[in-house]
Amino acid sequence: MSRKLVIFLALLLLVLIVVTVIVWWELRPKEKSYNPDLFGVHETLAYRNFYENVGISRAFDIMHSLGVRKLRMNFWRNWCILHSTEINPSSKATVEEVVYEAVSLGIEIMGYAEDFPSWMTNITGDPRAVPRRNMTEYTVFLEKYEKSWETLARAFPNVTMWEIGNEYNLREFLHPQNGTFLRQERVDIVTDLLYYGSRGIKTGNPTATTVMCGLGPIENSTYGNGIYDIRDFLNLTYENIESGRWPSTNPDDFFQVACWHPYTFEEKPNKENWVKPNEAVYEVMKRHNDRDKRVVFSEMGYSDNVSSPHHAPRDKIGEYLTEVFRLAKNNFSWLDTIYWYRLADRNGDGYGLVESPEDGWTLKPAAYAYQSLTHLDSSVGGILLTVAVTTIIYVKKKRRHKD
Repeated sequence: MSRKLVIFLALLLLVLIVVTVIVWWELRPKEKSYNPDLFGVHETLAYRNFYENVGISRAFDIMHSLGVRKLRMNFWRNWCILHSTEINPSSKATVEEVVYEAVSLGIEIMGYAEDFPSWMTNITGDPRAVPRRNMTEYTVFLEKYEKSWETLARAFPNVTMWEIGNEYNLREFLHPQNGTFLRQERVDIVTDLLYYGSRGIKTGNPTATTVMCGLGPIENSTYGNGIYDIRDFLNLTYENIESGRWPSTNPDDFFQVACWHPYTFEEKPNKENWVKPNEAVYEVMKRHNDRDKRVVFSEMGYSDNVSSPHHAPRDKIGEYLTEVFRLAKNNFSWLDTIYWYRLADRNGDGYGLVESPEDGWTLKPAAYAYQSLTHLDSSVGGILLTVAVTTIIYVKKKRRHKD
């Protein structure tokens, strides 16, 4: 057998092997690919730039490299708004710089505001306290509250999603000046906040999307899992909406997107502690004829701060993050985005995908895990085809050189 024929047959065999592997690779059972919009992150970027000199461009460079598509950012009223109808011009300039960077990279911002300034409540020293619902001051509070949402939505038209508060089902984020609210009183106030917040946002920007305040899990829940308490609170909210005691019985007039924070604290997520409880929350939506409404998780994450009572091992959080997104992809067809809490550590909280700016923005293992999910590697088929073509060209060149 001539040498040329041997070389020809060897090359033909190589090509057949490559083609076989490519066909097998393309036809093998595949996991469903990730929707890029699933990947969000939380960071109070404008506020941190203003008060802590955190670099806006540097933060967006990191977000872009990680594959972040959505940013949740706080618009503190105490900082953004001078009173219910006037934006603070210094704050506005900083926010607009953040919005410009986000738009240039195709990152969508979801804004939220959770605080209640003294000009709104007439309560000093506690931006999370509101008047009781049976007080005469409550009506004035709601008017100023609604107007503040209108002002924010009108001032920042490129922010097209607004989350109406944060974890108002928990006492830490919503309480009276003294004492606490009973559960039904809290549900009634949250129903008010959702309705009048939505109305203010739609007045300021009719095309904006309104998002329910992210409901938070109760620590040390009697269920053994605080996500089930989110289910109960959401159910009571729907019952309020349907009761006829509010100006509308249409849930869309209260929120167009449902939202909650399915923290498992230090536990790795799995079917029992994460999938089933979140499905239980969504079942409430289905029971109240709201099955077609989309959902976002506006916070989800883990702290690696060993001083935190619910910290997770730093070298395990990447694994936990991967499992969160995998379980969500495979089980929650109704979910649009997970906003990972947070981009960069602040005050040693340990929640960041990266170290604090003071510590150099160093990527943690969780950041690499996040990045691995958003960046597709070259397919095996493509690699093999490149190797085959390169080998054939190399052999031909060697033959010509010898000839």
